[in-house]
Amino acid sequence: MGSNAIYDRHHEVFLLWACRETGVFDALFAGKRRSDVIAEHAGITDRASEIVLEALVDSGYVRETEDGYEPTEELRGFDPETPPLERGILPHRVDSLENYIRLPETMRSGESPEPTADGFKNYMGAMASIRTGTLRAIVTAAEHAHPRPERVLDVGGGPGRFGAEFARRGADVTLLDQREVLDLLDDHHAKLGLDTVEGDARESLPEGFDLVFSARMTVSLSLSGISEYFGNVFEALEPGGTFVAAEWVQGRAEVAERFGVHMLSMSDVGNTYTEDEYLSALESAGFADPEIRDVPDTRFQLVVGRKPE
Repeated sequence: MGSNAIYDRHHEVFLLWACRETGVFDALFAGKRRSDVIAEHAGITDRASEIVLEALVDSGYVRETEDGYEPTEELRGFDPETPPLERGILPHRVDSLENYIRLPETMRSGESPEPTADGFKNYMGAMASIRTGTLRAIVTAAEHAHPRPERVLDVGGGPGRFGAEFARRGADVTLLDQREVLDLLDDHHAKLGLDTVEGDARESLPEGFDLVFSARMTVSLSLSGISEYFGNVFEALEPGGTFVAAEWVQGRAEVAERFGVHMLSMSDVGNTYTEDEYLSALESAGFADPEIRDVPDTRFQLVVGRKPE
């Protein structure tokens, strides 16, 4: 039976972090199989190697064979050769642990850790790992707000999971994101058949869309940044168009306040926001009938605004 002890609740992410930091994973991916050889390669004690390898076996990340230990598919996300979008959420979860460990310093200085190149790839892997059921529920709810959209702008779409789902349902989709995202995922976006455009949602957006969509994008913005973003969305929409943002709203999503701490740990701005703050920003931008809708069977809410005809 589990408990609230650290070895029951938080053991796994600390184990993965320690093995990544010491080079245990590097040793396994380099083909080292025996515990003593892994210990020498990683610069750890034989005792530590034996204990952590058995713990990794117990957690399903490593299997024991006649030749020693070898990584399973579950550990593949930590292999530097694994493409970013195939890494899953675990490497980003370990990166997040490092950010949380630095949180006292961030709270004092107001400056979050600088992201690394590999951390950025891990973040893209985490974005791509959203469950298909959750993704489809969000897109379905967006289409309830604006049935059968013809031209969709996916703002901050990253790996294109949402954009591809809108396209699968018949929409012409344009994905907007920063240059580093587009450069990293250029071939992937091309395979999905998505048009892409570089941009900053706080500065301007391309125009002519009947639906502008974003998912968990406003959490990376301040309230003033949200006002700028919503104003640009209003200009991007055709008359009668709809804006839909999938977010975790304070007072509606049980995870919202905790995710605010997560944003504090990883970025200099950003938070989760209340229903009143979203509705006020929509009204100030000129949207009619602003509302917040719960997405069935998920933790998400939709922030919805309509541009008058």
